[in-house]
Amino acid sequence: MRRALVVILALGLLSSAAGSAAQEGNRTAGVDLVSTWTLTSFEQGLSGGQPTRVANPRGLLIFDAAGHAFELVTSQGTQRIPGGQTPVAEAQAAFAGYGGFWGSYRVDAAQKKITYRPSGAVSPQMMGGREFSRSFESDGARLTVTSIDEPHAPGGTRWVWERVPTVDNLSPLYKRVVGFWQHVVEKRVNLTTGAVTSEATRAPSVIVYTPAGFVGVHFPPLNRKPFAAETPTPEEARAALMGYVGYYGALTVYPGQVFHNILAGISPVSGTTLRRFVEMSGDEVLVRFPPTRNQQGQETTTLVTLKRLSGEADMLPQK
Repeated sequence: MRRALVVILALGLLSSAAGSAAQEGNRTAGVDLVSTWTLTSFEQGLSGGQPTRVANPRGLLIFDAAGHAFELVTSQGTQRIPGGQTPVAEAQAAFAGYGGFWGSYRVDAAQKKITYRPSGAVSPQMMGGREFSRSFESDGARLTVTSIDEPHAPGGTRWVWERVPTVDNLSPLYKRVVGFWQHVVEKRVNLTTGAVTSEATRAPSVIVYTPAGFVGVHFPPLNRKPFAAETPTPEEARAALMGYVGYYGALTVYPGQVFHNILAGISPVSGTTLRRFVEMSGDEVLVRFPPTRNQQGQETTTLVTLKRLSGEADMLPQK
């Protein structure tokens, strides 16, 4: 118990120090985007005069004060197709139904413009240091964002987001969990023998836990190739989704464990509940999956190491 308390206090000091220096840059001129936002409407083809409103969109948008952003957007029609099982004939339509990334952002309050630099993204075209911009309008409770120069937004796209308030009476443990956490390594371990059977890294990947009660995940696989053109072929679209773990959901926190209740995503699909055990140490978290048994009847598990990018002070909206 004493050790757990020391770890919690240390994490609190780390997150406070990181947040205090970073908050000013993205909270200037009355603009405070730092929050969790959920999607209320999604329109495409703005330049055509009569934009098309996408039916039943789902999406999560997260900004922290340390300059990190997360976005995942999808439509109801793509919820039934796990990313790794998408038939080639349906791959283009499935890929077109997803959008999102995580990375850094900066705000130009005078021009009402957000510039993003994705680290990881559903589309490999958006990675590799490529920047793009969107214009925005906000009244504090609602945020309207319009594409300017980004990939996969032909004819202009507009998203309308609604701010989600902070969960009432956040527990001390919950406050230590919230933040952006970057993927470092994942290992498959045989619990019966103690042997590490595999060890892997990914393209830049992140889990975000928000004080509004949400979790967001972008885990793209390594070595995906950029598309030959802006629009992928069916084979390229399927390859882009293959092995991609990306979703958002409702978060619940218990002592030593968290639950991801998936609301929308590429894989796993909505309706799935993931239980994860967490061990915190300094600025790292070890995430342990529930054990399973291999063909020999031996227990195995997956261990994922995450490194803190931001914490509680960076995630809470300005009062």
